[in-house]
Amino acid sequence: MKSSLICLQTVLTALVANAAPLHTQLETRASWPDLPFKVSGRNILSASGSNVVYVGTNWPGHGESMLPEGLNYNSIENIVGLIKSLDMNAVRLTYAIEMIDDIYANSPDQTLEATLVKALGQENGTAVLSQILEHNPQFNSETTRLEVFDAVAAELAKQEIWIHLDNHVSKAKWCCGADDGNAWFGDTYFDVDNWVRGLGYMADHAKS
Repeated sequence: MKSSLICLQTVLTALVANAAPLHTQLETRASWPDLPFKVSGRNILSASGSNVVYVGTNWPGHGESMLPEGLNYNSIENIVGLIKSLDMNAVRLTYAIEMIDDIYANSPDQTLEATLVKALGQENGTAVLSQILEHNPQFNSETTRLEVFDAVAAELAKQEIWIHLDNHVSKAKWCCGADDGNAWFGDTYFDVDNWVRGLGYMADHAKS
């Protein structure tokens, strides 16, 4: 019996010793974000050659206010922390081409206050603005839509979550339907030139 216990102890010691290098290997993987990704067959590979499996969620920002939603209920940091706590590694962050159209047009509707009032009306827009600023005091009424997107992107990066930046619609609205004017090239709100311009703008902005 004593001999058997000694043998078992020897085996367990060997297993632990052999497992240690694997643990070390996992800890020394290439540092996040390990970009750029590439495709090999059906797999997405990171810059270091590791398989990438998206485990993510959608964060809509393409609605009428053209702001990432939920900031009237919680801070960006807490929302991202919740996503992280669910072991997710990616967020599809949606936006509307109309947001970029307004930038080029120097529209006065780009600030938090203006965009919320336009989307929700004076009473509701003002109330939601107050809630957003309560939970996200780094903003003020003059913070722009794009600055809010930047803050979301910065926090996602800080907590090591990849961003899948998604042009969801051209005209900012909840979608989708075949008759919403956003479905295909040349539809009511789908101006192809503006669409290409908007994609380029956001790609360049994300790189900067």
